[in-house]
Amino acid sequence: MDIRQLEILDVIVNKKSFKKAAEQCFVSTSTLTRQIAAMEAEVGFTIFERSAFGVTLTEQGEIFYQQTQSIPLLYEGAVTSARGITQKKQIVKVSIFGYTRNYIIHACEVLKAQNERVDFSFVSCRFLDSASALLNRRADLAPLAELGDTDERFFVLPIFQCCNCVIVPEDHPFAGRETVRAAELNGRTILRSARKTAGKNDRDMRLLWERCCPDSSFLEYQHPDQADALCQINGYPIASIGFLATNPGFCRVRIEDAPYLAIGAVCRAEDEGRYRALMESFRDFILTSPYFYNAKERGIVK
Repeated sequence: MDIRQLEILDVIVNKKSFKKAAEQCFVSTSTLTRQIAAMEAEVGFTIFERSAFGVTLTEQGEIFYQQTQSIPLLYEGAVTSARGITQKKQIVKVSIFGYTRNYIIHACEVLKAQNERVDFSFVSCRFLDSASALLNRRADLAPLAELGDTDERFFVLPIFQCCNCVIVPEDHPFAGRETVRAAELNGRTILRSARKTAGKNDRDMRLLWERCCPDSSFLEYQHPDQADALCQINGYPIASIGFLATNPGFCRVRIEDAPYLAIGAVCRAEDEGRYRALMESFRDFILTSPYFYNAKERGIVK
């Protein structure tokens, strides 16, 4: 028995005629009669009595009709509620950080226009804190994250590898060069972002500094504006990663013997089914972006 049969039952009860009910249901009288006969065979009792005065419910038919009358309404309500859930927007909490803040927000706006059922909220997060933000559920998705310390708790979608570099003022001796060697930074003061946790890339860079720049000193900065000011005033190079945008008045120079940094989109492993398609869209957006295309041309990403 299905919802359609219960709807037909209601029409017959109200019309008190198989012929009139058949006309309203746009079927033949014989088709309607066969459907009622099948229904009666299924429930095991006679539902309607036929007489010269029309069609009436039997005693068992009356009980059956009264107790099933609300089923079509419940069914319709269930369908409406379920459809309403699928039509609600999925809110995805995205981690953003530093120089990539504007780029990630712009990318999310583009993806939002392509999928009306997705919306984004943004969580400020240090680059190397993306994993912890996902695990403590402050964020659902890290569109650009370091992959060095991810494990089985995460689903990872690799996007590109990114070089380490230094950012210098346009009047700095390194400005205009494509690359420098780490040893050329020896004896200089170098600005380095303060980080609560050390990712694999950060540990690799510290080993590089210790090996190639034993006479260098490092100043940790808390905010990019602070680094820009110290760099501009004192000429201190800023240790950075290649895909981060430079502000006007500064140049980026790749450190040719520094390790590359693996970058990808990351979410919790149990949420792969929920966010994988979105992460793939984000990866495709990045790889076709003029910003990253130009970065590839300059050897900043690969």
